Amino acid sequence: MSYRHRQARDDPPDDEEDQSLLGNNDLTLAAPRSFSQPKHQHNNSSASASSSSLAFSTFDFGSKAWRPAAVAFVLLLALYNIITPHSISKAESLPVSKIERMTGLLESSTIRYYVYDDDELVLSDIREKAIRDAPKTWRAKWGHRFFDYARGEIRWIEALERHPQRTRDPCEAHFFVVPIPLGAALFWGQSQLIKETFQKLFNSTLFQQHPERHVAAFASTEKVFGSNWWGLSDEEMKKFRSAMIVRDSDIRGLKDWANSGHCAREYKQQENAQKYFSHIISLGYGGEGSKPSNVYNTVTTESWNQKQFWYFYHTRKYPSICNSTQFRQRFFANSTRLELFEHQPLSIGFDIPPDEWAEHFADSKFCLVIRGDQPGSRSLNRAIRAGCIPLIVSDILPVFQSLYPKTLQYDDFAVIVKEEDFLEDPIGSLDKAISLPKPKLKEKVGGFASDSLFVPALAREIVETMKEKGLAVAAGPISTPCNSNKHASPPAMSSSMDAKILSCLKQILLNRELLIIPQSPIYSDGTPRTALNGKGQEVPFLGAHFAHHGDTGDYKRWNKSIQMARASPMPQLQQGTEKSPCIVLEIGANREAKSSQEHIKKYPNCQYHAYEVIPQYAKELKDRWTGEPRMHVHPYGLAENETEVKVDSEALNGLSTFVGDSEDSKNEETTVIGQIRSFDFALSEIGQLHDRTADAVIPTLLDINCEGCEYNLLLQAKKHGFIERVPVILIGWHAYGKDGVGARAWELCQVRAMLSETHEMAYGLGFGWERWVLRA
Repeated sequence: MSYRHRQARDDPPDDEEDQSLLGNNDLTLAAPRSFSQPKHQHNNSSASASSSSLAFSTFDFGSKAWRPAAVAFVLLLALYNIITPHSISKAESLPVSKIERMTGLLESSTIRYYVYDDDELVLSDIREKAIRDAPKTWRAKWGHRFFDYARGEIRWIEALERHPQRTRDPCEAHFFVVPIPLGAALFWGQSQLIKETFQKLFNSTLFQQHPERHVAAFASTEKVFGSNWWGLSDEEMKKFRSAMIVRDSDIRGLKDWANSGHCAREYKQQENAQKYFSHIISLGYGGEGSKPSNVYNTVTTESWNQKQFWYFYHTRKYPSICNSTQFRQRFFANSTRLELFEHQPLSIGFDIPPDEWAEHFADSKFCLVIRGDQPGSRSLNRAIRAGCIPLIVSDILPVFQSLYPKTLQYDDFAVIVKEEDFLEDPIGSLDKAISLPKPKLKEKVGGFASDSLFVPALAREIVETMKEKGLAVAAGPISTPCNSNKHASPPAMSSSMDAKILSCLKQILLNRELLIIPQSPIYSDGTPRTALNGKGQEVPFLGAHFAHHGDTGDYKRWNKSIQMARASPMPQLQQGTEKSPCIVLEIGANREAKSSQEHIKKYPNCQYHAYEVIPQYAKELKDRWTGEPRMHVHPYGLAENETEVKVDSEALNGLSTFVGDSEDSKNEETTVIGQIRSFDFALSEIGQLHDRTADAVIPTLLDINCEGCEYNLLLQAKKHGFIERVPVILIGWHAYGKDGVGARAWELCQVRAMLSETHEMAYGLGFGWERWVLRA
């Protein structure tokens, strides 16, 4: 059994296909069917079509994608990046729709692009700092929301770097992508770094010959943009004049929207910054859509129909700028009575607690996107991620953030209400707007997609933009060096995996996660300072606090990592229901399964599976959880293949048993033997318990705290394939053991590099706790 690809589901019986969207049985939509295709293999010699096997059914952040309504929802996934096989939702008996035609066009795209791979442009170290949220060089108190935007830019770039439409040969390319993580360099680097990086680009032969074919930057950080921030002179900025740039918005021609005061000044500044670029492609706020802490909810026609709230909108009480308070607080005027909404219930009001906000948001059908200090809103991206149809009150949003205008319009995936109508009658205008003709509503709900077509959609947008500007779009540069040396070897490419491992080793071994602050080896009263080692023994303090768990006693840092990685909300676990529970696997549960004790209080609709390899611990664990039907104790560990693990019983008396050293136990009288079962066996057993086939078992959370087994466990899980579908992975790293920190750091960095291919680190502390979330 392989967990590398999704398995097909049986078609539902006819009576299950007719799902009413509004309680009206004659409004039907075929239930989704999924199918799989092998992963793409890169081929330099010919154009490789994008074959993300989707159309438009459920999107599953936990299983790699996310859902835009119709193509839009797929495309909007510029915010989400993994392009992988998933599912398709359409009735073969229905006429081919616009969405299906566009899907076929994008999936069969033959557009090719070249991504620079020089590390002076890739800036792997800066990317790594941004993803793990290392200390920032940005000192201003404002602009913190841009940090997530910067990470969104990295996801866009990495999606392009991984996709099979990428060619390593510039002679095959229709256009060229510059992979500078611009936002990350601003917030985790400095303007001098950006200046040097762009100068490297300006000096390249490819850019000098064909600047008009270059996507010179991804810049979604709003006003933190342009020469003042990049350290470039006016003459240097002019070199971008014929190049393309991806922005969060295109404000050119919109200055009348903000015609006075602060708004006018800010828009004038941005307009001046954008004057250097004649070709602007707007993708919106990418970081917001892929932010792991934002609500994600899988959507099918049935699940959307079962959502509790018709409308969702919550805002802060303080006024907004740019004349937007009248829109954002229109519901709270004395004359507005929310009980008059035809569609009830609803969740509308001022701020509510975060957990309640997330719960209501995920359980809403239409999410309002009301303009604020600018025409755009992060609510748009959040709504798409939550599977909630955007209900937009912002007249110029479709121009401000056009989102693939060569491919779709906002009406393909959202509902738009005119600002004037909303002010005049907020309740009636919204009720009228969502009372759509049945086919239209079916299209929007049925359009929620499972896979991202970001790369082929963006590629198409770029090529169509080049055509509009009268540029040649035939594959391959129109002059040397390609024509003169067609078969020349491509430039040397640094290994992305090696770069990630090297950057990780620098960060771990140089202890960048925690500043090394020398301290006196004695307290002020003359008492020697000590620390606890991994066995709970007091040892002399070494003069500095390190982040390494258990080795130098920095338990405050360790405990913080528990809170950040393990205890903070996990919206993926909130999706579980009694009929379709989420599944939590705790590996290394010890005597109590403490993680599950915490999780089960917050996520009661999950089924919990505790694995413990030490027999006596497993027995105590089973006794402790007797009477809890949601907990299932398994007296074995997990690996790719079945085997045994031997641990000296004397070691069990200590605080920690490092399983990684278990092979050293050679005294048969004191040896405890634990059983290791295969992933296939464990998943099959779970399937039997929950009446599912093994292929259908996808753990929602993999919680690992197994005293050193995490290294081999994760690498083997990757080799097996099932790890690629797990939405959330929690890892408690351990550095002690006979091999020491150096060897463990190497293994940790190998695992990090491996996981980064399919997951994103939401929080991480070397030899502390880390949370990894499946990439969209």
